[in-house]
Amino acid sequence: MKVYRTLYSSKKCATCEYWGAMRQVRGSIVESEEWGVCSNRRTLNYGREKSYKDSCSRYMRWIVLER
Repeated sequence: MKVYRTLYSSKKCATCEYWGAMRQVRGSIVESEEWGVCSNRRTLNYGREKSYKDSCSRYMRWIVLER
């Protein structure tokens, strides 16, 4: 599996609470798969596959990143 890296401070899908994919935090980086499914019912992206680097107006920081 290829690993995609995103800064934890960015507002991208890889760092969003509603994005579902394999991911883990390594320091200030989130390592993830390329694609995941959005589970936010308040967005048009709900149930759709989204790239780790996508973003939307209903972003919510992944709880794991709240330090």
